[in-house]
Amino acid sequence: MSSPQGFNRKEVIHRIGTFFIIVGIGLLAFFLLSEAARQVAFEYFCWSVALLVTGLVFRGRFKRSVTPSGRFSLVKRLMPKAKKEAQGKK
Repeated sequence: MSSPQGFNRKEVIHRIGTFFIIVGIGLLAFFLLSEAARQVAFEYFCWSVALLVTGLVFRGRFKRSVTPSGRFSLVKRLMPKAKKEAQGKK
């Protein structure tokens, strides 16, 4: 079975990891609000930690391949010259 055109499994896992991180941060905010209201809901904290760890693992394992934008190409071309000149003076 072939995958549909444009479908990348690693990209989907990366996005799911991002979703888990966002939901985990939201649950952590709910935990902090429940703490401020003095009606502590410890389940929010447990779920937020679990989702944050899962999201970080997903994002860390399947990193997106980023193509360089070329914005700082001029700076990158100038930097090696400066290093070569500094080495030549020593």
